[in-house]
Amino acid sequence: MYKLLKTLFLSLLIACLLLPTLASCGKCKHKESEWVDEIEATCSVAGTRVKKCTECGAELDREQYSTNHLYEEGACIYCGRTQYGSEFLEYAEITFDGEEGYEVIGYGNSNAKAVEIPALRNGKPVLSVRARAFYNNEKITSVTFGKNVKKIGESAFYGCKVLESVTFHENSEAEVIGAAAFAECVLLKAFSVPSGVSVIPAQMLRGCTALNALTLHSGITSIGESALEGCDAITYSEENGAKYLGAADVPHLLLLEVIDKSITSFTVPADTRIIGTAAFLGCTALEAITLPEGVLSLSSYAFAACTALAEISLPSTLQSIGAYAFAECAALTDIVIPAATAHIGERAFYKCLALSAIQLPSSIKTMGVFAFLQTALSYTEWNGGKYLGNTENPYLVLVDTASGITALTVHDRTRVIANDALADSDCAELRSVTLGADVITLGAGAFAGCAALEELIFSTTEGWRVATVYGESKIGVKVEDTPWNAEAITKSELKNYYWYR
Repeated sequence: MYKLLKTLFLSLLIACLLLPTLASCGKCKHKESEWVDEIEATCSVAGTRVKKCTECGAELDREQYSTNHLYEEGACIYCGRTQYGSEFLEYAEITFDGEEGYEVIGYGNSNAKAVEIPALRNGKPVLSVRARAFYNNEKITSVTFGKNVKKIGESAFYGCKVLESVTFHENSEAEVIGAAAFAECVLLKAFSVPSGVSVIPAQMLRGCTALNALTLHSGITSIGESALEGCDAITYSEENGAKYLGAADVPHLLLLEVIDKSITSFTVPADTRIIGTAAFLGCTALEAITLPEGVLSLSSYAFAACTALAEISLPSTLQSIGAYAFAECAALTDIVIPAATAHIGERAFYKCLALSAIQLPSSIKTMGVFAFLQTALSYTEWNGGKYLGNTENPYLVLVDTASGITALTVHDRTRVIANDALADSDCAELRSVTLGADVITLGAGAFAGCAALEELIFSTTEGWRVATVYGESKIGVKVEDTPWNAEAITKSELKNYYWYR
């Protein structure tokens, strides 16, 4: 009997011990928990997570997992990777120089600090960044341009106060950078001009006070007014009493400034290509200047107020003369503009009171407003128009008109209508203008004062490029006696743009 009771007691004890196990194996209806991290994953480290029963604690599932970058304020909080915001930028379809593609038009929904302008979008090239696209942006710290970007518009990155880095693709196809494109980027430290960009525009880097490294190349042909104003951290080279910026193979590429304004003569180095803005401004004792062959442009105010400069021989390579370049050179008596020169800026020879003879080249393409105002030059007058030119063609550029005319037929041999040529009150009654077949440029504001203008007649439209239309009433435009695109031309357009071919 004792043995039987002992056996029953042991069986009961074993059953009691096994009861929890039996319940967990077969009787608990597991309630699955959410994933619980054992090892938290990051963008670079795999994590481990499990699911357990909320009743009995049994492990029900286990897996390894990874996570994407987690961005805050333009950088991954785990690994520090910079966020690129190209997928959030705003785009528009464009055609640039006959090529179809896209233009970045704005920052869009991006909050990236580092912006990448991609080479392609939807299989088409990203060709341009629109003017003012990132104007006064307060987030961007760096921008990288894809290979296909050909143009950066005016003021595109103006006032990006925290922009520190600008990078172009090593095979960048950039051709054009607009005026003030990177102006007032006060933290920008370095800038390298792409090899395809030949013109540094006005105010491009103005106010970039932290800029200490500027890389130029030998293909740069001109620099606009105030392009480097305020860039005092750049290290310039000094030699022979002047400051220079250069490229590796052209150390005197840009003559920035003559230090001693009391000089009476100066010889520009043989490898200089550009005379910078106001380089000789106010050198009132300067009587002789030697410019070498190879100089391509004279920037704004280059020799302004050099009152003792009586003569100057311009090199045959010279392509452009900037605004006010020789203004108030009161002793200058005559000048020959070289055959390569295509552009003469606003008031380039203003108040050259002794200037009585000039030879303009047939290559001239644009002439700024009042380029020869208050000089001793005599104009060639014909049929109500006033012209400047050369011995072979005195009608090369229309610069003014007689007072009170109602119709103007431009001479057949005229190539350029100067900026603001018909812009004064003398043309208030002008109703009709006829252009000859040789005209290649209608200057900006050429018809700005022609309130009564009703008709503009072209001899030919072949090759003309017409500016964007906006505002104001239409005028009739004809090719000989055939109406041409009359609905597309406005007085505003004639007032604010120049056409060319």
